Amino acid sequence: MNGRYRVAVILAWIFAALAGGCGHDWRLATRLDPVLDRLAAQGAVVHARVLELPSRRELYARNADRACTPASNLKLVVSAAGLDLFGPRHTFKTYLAMDGDDLWIVGTGDPGPGDGRLARAKNATPLTMLETWAAVLKQRGIARIAGDLVYYDLALEDEQTHPTWRGFLLHWYAAPVAGLNFNDNCVDITVEPSEEGQPARYEVMPPAREIQVINECTTAKEGSASIVKLPGGNIYKLKGRCHEKIELISKPVDDPGAFFADALRVQLEAQGITVAGRIRRSETRLGGCLPPPADKSVATYETPIVDVLSRINKNSQNLFAECLCKMTGREWKARHGRDVPGSWANGSEAIRAFVRRCGIDDRSLVVADGSGLSVDNRVTARLLTDLLAEMASRPNAEVYRASLSVAGVDGSLRNRMHDLTGHVFGKTGYIGGVSSMSGYIKTYGGTWLAVSIVYNGIPEHVGDDEDVAPFTKLQDEACRILVDWPALSRPSTQPATTTAP
Repeated sequence: MNGRYRVAVILAWIFAALAGGCGHDWRLATRLDPVLDRLAAQGAVVHARVLELPSRRELYARNADRACTPASNLKLVVSAAGLDLFGPRHTFKTYLAMDGDDLWIVGTGDPGPGDGRLARAKNATPLTMLETWAAVLKQRGIARIAGDLVYYDLALEDEQTHPTWRGFLLHWYAAPVAGLNFNDNCVDITVEPSEEGQPARYEVMPPAREIQVINECTTAKEGSASIVKLPGGNIYKLKGRCHEKIELISKPVDDPGAFFADALRVQLEAQGITVAGRIRRSETRLGGCLPPPADKSVATYETPIVDVLSRINKNSQNLFAECLCKMTGREWKARHGRDVPGSWANGSEAIRAFVRRCGIDDRSLVVADGSGLSVDNRVTARLLTDLLAEMASRPNAEVYRASLSVAGVDGSLRNRMHDLTGHVFGKTGYIGGVSSMSGYIKTYGGTWLAVSIVYNGIPEHVGDDEDVAPFTKLQDEACRILVDWPALSRPSTQPATTTAP
């Protein structure tokens, strides 16, 4: 920012303050503007706002009412609406039931079954829940399922991938969203070397019959292995060279309900329980109701909402956000007298209704999906900071804040701002051309701030997060300035050079 513009900004804030027209801190603007504008020549536009809490006094604003694409910062809105509707003690459930000779799996949209991160937190594995279900059947003396293995996954709509995700469908972060979900609706394949020049060995998690692997990965002293998902089925090709044991990047499956049932069948057989019939999908609910009748229930798997919120906001797990969006829509419709599947459409309705109840301007809000992956999503920096301020004032404020990533500690901020640990709690976001970071800052003086910094229009050069890295550094530098407010005495970190990627 040149000297003339800086003087103009200072004079504007002074005149506004003298007129009593705003609570902006002009010193903050003189510190933040040069940082946030450092890469303005590249064409990126910053949307930013800072509120003091609990007063909600606006300290800083730039393009705060201009609609922007939020990327994963949309998850802040989705998770807030879900927490408001379900409450902090809610659990999402997946059921195992028996109906005559048939064994049923009944889903409600719970994204937790088989999730590796949640399993590890309990010293378990993704297969533990399936092994537990098999043990329950054995305790009942069941060694053979004479009928079919039936799955019901229509608590959520049949549209499992969003139309705007077409370019991402072979990647884990665009896994299909269903009423039944297991292992994040992905397969995880680990490769390890065998004899040099020979095909590498591999292991599929979870073990399932309908997963087809084409192994073109060979054992060598150096090189790297890779995996691609082929379209038109659960077909995965291993390529490259393997010199060490490594888990390859997760890849999505095509039909989550069938995948869940397939994995369960394999585990039942591993525990000595055979399934005589076939795997089939039911278009109707067991007993005509959801959850299934109590007298048919065998076991229930539960995922606490706090775990769902953590996976959404700390780890930015898209599937969890999409499921919560749709489950929120289904529950909201049910409370208004309509028993319909959860969908992106009614999820958007429920979220918009929540925002309005909070007294927040929703005119620029577009909730196309639940994760922020869609380029059609729209928010404003004003909406995000107003939402953060509202959530900070509620009885569940600590539950919500605890779901956010802690700078230098965990989640998507674990490798950022190690010097601000205990002061920055946020949600990051990235899609092509977008870098966002919103959340709470606790200043050195103990004051809490609600902050949103969203860049749109970042030039895309290499198509990955290298494009946005210089902009995340500017967000971090802005946070260092804000942590020092209102003293603004400590110098912010000024990189020697910050150039275009």
